[in-house]
Amino acid sequence: MHLGFRLLRACISLWLIVTLVFIALRATGDPITAIFDPDNTPRAALEAYRRHWGYTGTIFDQYLVYVSNLLHGEFGFSSMANRDAYSVVMERLPATLELVACSALLMMAIGIPVGAVAAINSGNRIDRFVMTFSTVGFALPNFVLGLGLILLFAVKLHWLPSNGVGTPNHLVMPVLTIGISQAAIFTRFVRSAILDALKLQCVTSARARGVSEWNVFWAHVIPNALLPLVTITPLLVGAMVAASAVVESVFGWPGIGRLIVESVAQRDLAVLQMIVMMIAVVMITTNLLVDLTYSRLDPRTSASGAH
Repeated sequence: MHLGFRLLRACISLWLIVTLVFIALRATGDPITAIFDPDNTPRAALEAYRRHWGYTGTIFDQYLVYVSNLLHGEFGFSSMANRDAYSVVMERLPATLELVACSALLMMAIGIPVGAVAAINSGNRIDRFVMTFSTVGFALPNFVLGLGLILLFAVKLHWLPSNGVGTPNHLVMPVLTIGISQAAIFTRFVRSAILDALKLQCVTSARARGVSEWNVFWAHVIPNALLPLVTITPLLVGAMVAASAVVESVFGWPGIGRLIVESVAQRDLAVLQMIVMMIAVVMITTNLLVDLTYSRLDPRTSASGAH
């Protein structure tokens, strides 16, 4: 019953997102007159394009047609590529998945050990050093970090290509740009989670029984620190997709983020709606899985949700 309620809530959330995005995009004006100059384009041609891309009738009429098409697995027609929006987005998806996956691994590879070291050395010079650099990494805009990496590794040292795709070398700087910025945030969460776990009664009891610090850390601190990290990690990975819109443009990476920028510039509503809906499905599904995982890791949450 509890799972059924969560599934219903996820479906309602997806429907609300799809509806709000549909209305918001069309509230910005007529996409046909934004693409074509109405003064130099025959009226008959404009109407033909409206019919072809589904922009005829009121917004409510367009919405009913759009929802009906979605239920039949049709996601609209791209005005930018002159083909269905689904194929346009799917072409760019692998590049973004590769970028986000590598960036997430880098984020965890940096954030977990550095955050743990900062927590263990809480209050001393190492902790202050880590927190200072994590604050700088969090505050530094992605495009500034990306341009700095280009100037260093591509322009000055000539070690890496400045943009494009095709080799592992092309992936290094985009991954560093996203991974380092998210690692700065993740490090602070890891530090906070471990500090909270170190204050638990089970940790104090284990130390009083003479258990070694190493065994206390792995048997009591890590399992309890894992709970908040399970919640925050998918959200940070989702933030990487948002960050990719800027990073992919800076490095000429042909992924979803760059496609968003191109679609906004070309007023390609079908592609934008497809991307937003896809991201919404991923985030809602991820949050649902996190809820279920959290309930498994901490039975108290499922018990409280049952009341």
